[in-house]
Amino acid sequence: MKILKLVLKWLGAVVLLLALAVVYLYNHDRGPSDAPMGEHVTPNEDFLTAEIVRSAIDVSIQDRTKLIQNAAAHEPPPSTDKTAPGFRTHNYQRDVHTKGHGCVKATFKVDRVPPQFAFGVFARPAEYDALVRFSSGNPGVFPDSEKDARGIAIKLFNVDGKKLLPGEEDETTQDFLLMNNPIFFFRTIEEYAQFNQMLAYDDALHYFINPRISPLKWHLRELKLLFDTKKPRPDSLMTERYWSAAAYALGPSQYVHYSMAPCAKNKAMPPDAKAQREFGYDYLRLELANQAKSGGACLEFMIQPQVAGKEMPVEDNTVEWSESDSPFVKVAMLELKADPDMNTAERNTQCEGLSYNPWHSLVEHRPVGVMNRARKALYQEMGRFRRAKNCPEFCQEKCKAGGCSAGCADACVAACPLLNEPAGTELPAAACKAEPALKAKLQAK
Repeated sequence: MKILKLVLKWLGAVVLLLALAVVYLYNHDRGPSDAPMGEHVTPNEDFLTAEIVRSAIDVSIQDRTKLIQNAAAHEPPPSTDKTAPGFRTHNYQRDVHTKGHGCVKATFKVDRVPPQFAFGVFARPAEYDALVRFSSGNPGVFPDSEKDARGIAIKLFNVDGKKLLPGEEDETTQDFLLMNNPIFFFRTIEEYAQFNQMLAYDDALHYFINPRISPLKWHLRELKLLFDTKKPRPDSLMTERYWSAAAYALGPSQYVHYSMAPCAKNKAMPPDAKAQREFGYDYLRLELANQAKSGGACLEFMIQPQVAGKEMPVEDNTVEWSESDSPFVKVAMLELKADPDMNTAERNTQCEGLSYNPWHSLVEHRPVGVMNRARKALYQEMGRFRRAKNCPEFCQEKCKAGGCSAGCADACVAACPLLNEPAGTELPAAACKAEPALKAKLQAK
C-alpha cells in the first residue's frame, strides 16, 4: 500500500509538472500585457515582408498545380463551372482567402455619427455603391464543408480624397477587410514569415509543433488560436459577424477596430435539397446567390475605439479588444442590392481579378500594426503576380474565337479588366473581334 501511494504521489507530481510545462509553452510567446498602445516598426520588417511575398507566390503556384492535378484525376471538385460560372482551375489565385463565394453589389449607408468618429467616409451622412467579395480563408480551394475562417472584403466607389498607395493617390475606391474571427493567430512579423515559409513547403503543422526542434520553440498558443478561426460552415454568410482583427487609424489621433454584425431581419436562404446534395461543395455561393436575387439583407458596420490604460495594443493582433472596455458603436450599414447577375461568368471573372487591399484607403483610415504593414506589399505584389499570369491567357481565349485584328491580344492585355480600378472596367466593345474584311475572307473559305 505504501508503494502504491508513493507511485501515485510521483505520478501526480509528473502530471503537475507536465501541466505546468504545457502552460509555460502555451504562454511563452504571448506578448506582455503592458505592451505599448501605439505603433512600433521593427528594423527587419522590409526584409521579412519580402520573404512573405516570395512564399505567398510559391503557395499560389502550388495551389494551381493541385487544382489542375485534381481535375485531371477526377477528384471531387471544390468548385466547378456549374456552380461558379467562369471558374478556371488553371488560374493563379490569391495565396489566402483563395476560394471566393461571389461578389455582390451593395449600398454602404453612413449614419450621422458622433464627432469622435466623423472622419473619412464617416465624416457626414452619405451613401456609396459597393462591391462585396465573400471568401473562405484557407490557401487553396476546398469544399465549403471544411472548417475555415470566412472573410468579407468591401470596395466602396466614388470616394473622394487622396489615397495612401503610391501611384493610386487619385483613385476613388476605399476598401475594408474583415473576417468572422476577432483576432489573428500571429503576433509578430517573424512568426508570420516563418509560417508562410512552412506553408510554401506544404508543412504548416510543423511550424506549431516540430519534434525536430526544442519544445521551447513550439507555438502552442498560436495553434490554439488557429483552431479557433476554423469554424463550421455557416448557414449563411449574411448571418455571420465579422471583425477587422487589425487596427486602423481614424482621423489624426485615435486607433479603432471595425466589426460588422448581421441585421436582425437576416435569415439563411439555402439552395434546395437537390442542389445541396449535388453541389454542396459550393453551398455558400449558391446561398449568397439566393440572397442577391432579392437583396435587402444587411450588416451593421461598427467602430470600437481604443481606450487608454486597457489591453488594446495595435501591434499584437492576437489580443482581442474587450467590448466591455470599449463597446462597438454603429456608424453605417451595408445593404445588399437586388443583384441577379451576381453568379455569372462575367461577374466572377471580374470578382476574382479584383484586388482588395486595406491600403486602398483614405489617409483618415490608415491601416496600422505589423500585419497591416505586411499586407500592404503582400496584397500589391500578389495582385500584380496574378494579373501578369492570368491576363495574357484570359486575353488569348477572348481573341482566338474567329478571326482577330492584328494586335488584339496586346490591346486586350493593355485594357485587362482583371485588376483595373474601378471594378466596372470592361474590355473595349471592339476588343478581340475580327475586322469586317477578315471576317468576310474567313467566311469565304
